[in-house]
Amino acid sequence: MTQGDGRPARTIATLNTAATKFGNGGRRIDSLRQLAYDCGLTNDHARSFGKLTATATWEKLLLAHGLEFEPKIESTFNTVASANQESPRQISLLEWVDFGQLIAVALASAGFAVLVLSLWPRINPLNLFPSVKIQIQIGQK
Repeated sequence: MTQGDGRPARTIATLNTAATKFGNGGRRIDSLRQLAYDCGLTNDHARSFGKLTATATWEKLLLAHGLEFEPKIESTFNTVASANQESPRQISLLEWVDFGQLIAVALASAGFAVLVLSLWPRINPLNLFPSVKIQIQIGQK
């Protein structure tokens, strides 16, 4: 069956199926070009809409002849995801902690504690925190 202008009659479902035929990694322009060829359109028809290597040319050609195809899905990349866009998932401790940084912070903290304890008499000249000496004796004297 053909339409009045000689193009083969196709349903929208057939056109959408043809448009997604290359969905397994093929280029989008190839699917649009194949759809145009299946509908009886040639490169000469497409040249009037622009360069044959441009996807927009084939889209304009198909739209001008009243053919429907799957529109290009443009993805937007958000640098910050809002709370409703994130999917809730559990994070384990091993994913959350960087053990290299944990070890570095632990060693730096221990070094700082040793430094403060070794310099304590100079840091505390007014004896604000007097040292407490505790003697524990076991047994008899």
